[in-house]
This record gives sequence, C-alpha cells and structure tokens, in this order.
Amino acid sequence: MVYCLIVKMVLPRTLLTSYFLEFLLVGSSQATILSPPSDTVCQGEVQTITCTVTGSQVLLWTYGGDITSFSSGSTLPQYISPFNFTLLFQGNDTLVSVASVNVSASINGSAIECEDTAGSRQQITFNVKHSVPISYLHVVAVSSDTLLIIWTGADCIQSYDVFINGTNVNTTNGMSLLYNTGGAIGSIDVLVNSVDYYGRAVGNLSTQYQFNKYNFEVEAIISNSMSLVIIIKDKYINQQPALLSCELTVTNLTQSSMNCLHERLFIFTNVTEGDVYNYTVTITNVIGSTVKNGSIEIPYLPVEVCPSEVQYSPSTMIMSSVSSVIELGTPTSTVSSISSNCVLPWTVGVLIGAVVVAGITVVLLVIFVILKKCCYFSSNKSNNDNEICSLL
Repeated sequence: MVYCLIVKMVLPRTLLTSYFLEFLLVGSSQATILSPPSDTVCQGEVQTITCTVTGSQVLLWTYGGDITSFSSGSTLPQYISPFNFTLLFQGNDTLVSVASVNVSASINGSAIECEDTAGSRQQITFNVKHSVPISYLHVVAVSSDTLLIIWTGADCIQSYDVFINGTNVNTTNGMSLLYNTGGAIGSIDVLVNSVDYYGRAVGNLSTQYQFNKYNFEVEAIISNSMSLVIIIKDKYINQQPALLSCELTVTNLTQSSMNCLHERLFIFTNVTEGDVYNYTVTITNVIGSTVKNGSIEIPYLPVEVCPSEVQYSPSTMIMSSVSSVIELGTPTSTVSSISSNCVLPWTVGVLIGAVVVAGITVVLLVIFVILKKCCYFSSNKSNNDNEICSLL
C-alpha cells in the first residue's frame, strides 16, 4: 500500500492505473513446481510433480510439444503420454494440479513445463538413473543377542530383503537393520537382496558372521636363545564380535599380567632353567569370555663332552710319528667348532707330545754328531773302532 501511494505522488492517474493492473496480473501470479526437489529420477518409480498457480484462472501443462490445461470450466483428468494430469484444488484464485508418470528410459532428457496465462513458467528436465545394488555389507554385534546389519552403495532401490541363514526376516527401505538372535549363537549367514522399483531383484551381497565367544589358540615355545615365546593365534578370519579385553598371565615372572588386546607375540628373556611357567589367556567380547591355559618347562642347557677326556701319556705321544704330530697341530673346521672349554685340554696334550718328540729327536741328533766326530778323530785307531764308525 505504501508503494502505491509513492507511485501516485509522481505519476498521472491513468498511468498509475495501468501499472497497478499489470502488477496484479504479473506480480501476484506465479507457477511453482513443488516436487520433485531434483530432476534426477529412478527408473521404475512413480514420480509425481505438483504445480501451483495463483492469480490466474488457467493452469497449463506442456510436454513433448503437447499442451493440456485446467480451469474453472475444465477439471477432468488429462493425459499426455506417458503423463497423467489431475486437478487437485481450485479456488481463491489458486489452481493446484499434479502430473504423475511411471519413470522409464523414454523420458530421459525430456522436459515438462507448467505455466499460467501471464507467461510465468517453470520446468523440469528429467535425468533417469538405473538401479544399482548394494556394494558393501557389514555386521556388528551390539549385545549378546543383537546384531546391527549395515549396507551401503545402492542407488535407485525400492526395498531390501534381509535373509538370515536362508530365511527372509525383514523387508525394509532403510539402509540398516537391528536383528535379535533370540539367544542363538554360532555361524550366521547374512544376505541382503536389492529390489528395484519394478519389484525385481537386481543383486545381492552376503557375508558370514561368527556370533560366538572369541576363538583362538595359544602356542608356547622355547627359542634358541632360551627365551620363552608365547603366541596368540586367531582361528577365524571372517567377521566376529570385536574384542572388549584380552589378558595374558604368566607365573614366576616379575610382571605376571599383560594386556594382549593389540599384541599377539610375547617374548620373555628373564626365565630360569628348570622352572615351570604356567600361562593363561582370557579374551572377552559381548557374548562372553574364552580362557586358554597351559604350562611349559625351561630345559637345562646340554653338557658338552670334550674330546680331551681321552688321556694322552708321554709314551703314547712318543710313539706318534712327527707327521702325525704336525697333522694334529693343524686347526680344522671340526676343532674350531668346539667350544673354548673343550679345545684347551686337547691343545695342551698335543703340545706336550710335540715337545717330547722334538726333545728326543734333538738328543738323538746330538749323540749322532758326537759319535761322528769321535770316529773322525780316531780313524787311526784299532780296526774295532773303525768298524764301529763305519756303522754310523
């Protein structure tokens, strides 16, 4: 009203009347498409488009070059293939009409338009999408008797059929389902079927869930370095309830209890030969706890028998030839592989024998030289002496 008064102050009466009538016809009249919120539609679904016109006595629909209209004198349903048009409301200068269609590939890329007699119009260009089944399926245990089944990745799917161990337990248009197991545990097969808008199954995804207490095994071994090694091994590779806690206890250790929630390998070096170590592993999930235990004894280190225990006497060493003494004195791979505690007595025996043989050899050589010299100086003596020297 304020706007009209301001205009009246600056414009002639006839010009003001003309502008005011145009404002009523154009400014107050509009065509509005209320749905769908986007132009993307799914093949097979029934899509409805609502057009509301105010300030006009006529509402017009246009599709594929064909036109149909509704007014006070024309209220019967109309049809432009493949759309059906109906008039929902008429009154107070307002017309409301609905266009409905069973979406198919034939309308992809086409446009539908709604307008009033003043030329105010809006339109939608359709983008038709095909059905895509789910691509991800996951199961989570939320309590001792309830599973949460989640799926994603689907597009243009009307509903989902959920099967548990081959039985259809639910049909939903959501993306998850809480399933009560009724106290049953064990291996559970879950399958989700994707159903399009034609009612056809277009794909499915399945998984197996181990709805049980946590299943595992424990192995305890003694390493080459005499350390105690405890290994926790999971027995299932499929989905199963997540761990809530894991505890490893070993007796006779300074730290007897350890958290194994994120570790599966434990090495203990501070163990004692001859001691027995008892171990217990307790793993808990939403269903309950599983306990595995055992024991292992740390063996004593083996006692080595040294080859030097064979007694060697000087007479034995004297009987050995010089060549055999040299061979015994030469290191070999077998001798070098023996610990130092075993090599020392053997080496001492060989050295003693070698020294004795060398000493005897030197004495014999000295006697031989002396006799040789004596024979040289007594060459003019008796024949008996010459005979003795001739033997040397």
